[in-house]
Amino acid sequence: MPRSVYRNALYTAVGLYFFLASIVLIKSSATLFGESLAEQILRLVHDTTGGVFAGWVSTALLHSSGAFDSIVVAFTSAGILPMKLSVAAIIGAEIGTTVTPQLISVLGYIRKKGEEFSSSFRVTMMHFWYNFFTLMIFYPLELFTGLLTRIAQGGSSFFSKVPGLRTIPSLLDLITPWIRPLLQHIPPWAGLIGGVCVLMSSLMLAERSMTATFSMPRSWNLIRATFTKPLRSFLAGFIFTIFVPSTTVMVSLLVPLAASGVIGADYYILPYVLGANIGTVFDVMTAALATGDPVAIGVWLVHLSINLIGAAIFFPLLRSFGVFVGRATRYLTSHRLRAVVFLSVFHVIPVLVIVIGML
Repeated sequence: MPRSVYRNALYTAVGLYFFLASIVLIKSSATLFGESLAEQILRLVHDTTGGVFAGWVSTALLHSSGAFDSIVVAFTSAGILPMKLSVAAIIGAEIGTTVTPQLISVLGYIRKKGEEFSSSFRVTMMHFWYNFFTLMIFYPLELFTGLLTRIAQGGSSFFSKVPGLRTIPSLLDLITPWIRPLLQHIPPWAGLIGGVCVLMSSLMLAERSMTATFSMPRSWNLIRATFTKPLRSFLAGFIFTIFVPSTTVMVSLLVPLAASGVIGADYYILPYVLGANIGTVFDVMTAALATGDPVAIGVWLVHLSINLIGAAIFFPLLRSFGVFVGRATRYLTSHRLRAVVFLSVFHVIPVLVIVIGML
């Protein structure tokens, strides 16, 4: 076996360790902040709509829904974020993951031949429209019925009865003995910022090492071979994203494949996206379990529910959804400026909503 495989495995293990340590550091720092941090957040985001759009923008900035959702569950466990706002942020985070693939498809291929640009853009549009439509389903449901908050509350109630759950933080304290002394010598805000930086860095380390493994010629051939049947594409997206914990990265990998014409059937791309969205819930589950808090696990359950229900709704609609995305993509890419304006408008909207809410 090549030495690079062992090296990538080591980097992945190191990334996982510091990912768990970052959750402990964020939760501990947020707990020290207490009510003052909670008041600051609630001034900025105080309702479901604000929470949804804050999740959208924050995930776009972090380029990772897994990172953002992990921070959310840590804040929820520390009592900084109310459950209702945490659920709203999780809803908005799903569409925030579409930004990076969009940038890759536009900035990387806008000067290419028309067909290459259209093919690369189609991948990101498949990802975008799926997440947009699920937002249009779950946001009103939560806003008017509080359905997803009730799912989180039910999950919290169930997991509170699971024996041994609260021993997990004690185990993590044993393997991260440096965190408590560290917080005795630095202010909580420094611990919070440092925790977020460690979380991002650890996820990036794990993603890069696993992406390097998937970038080997045999792995590329494996990825190409998945786009022959919808179910196979779904399973590939699910499994690959467990190993590379980022929907953003795994969807971005498809952009050059589509541009080069290796994959082209729209109804094979959507199953991959559906599987990838479900696969990415595992890093958030790890973060929730690391807190040992049933409330945090209840919030994670919302993340899982959104992706499972979304897959159940859209898997039977593969062909019709592919036709819709194909037509929308051809219209947007017929004039390159039209595609840029479309994406700009869609991602300016949440920023304006947050600013108006603050005012």
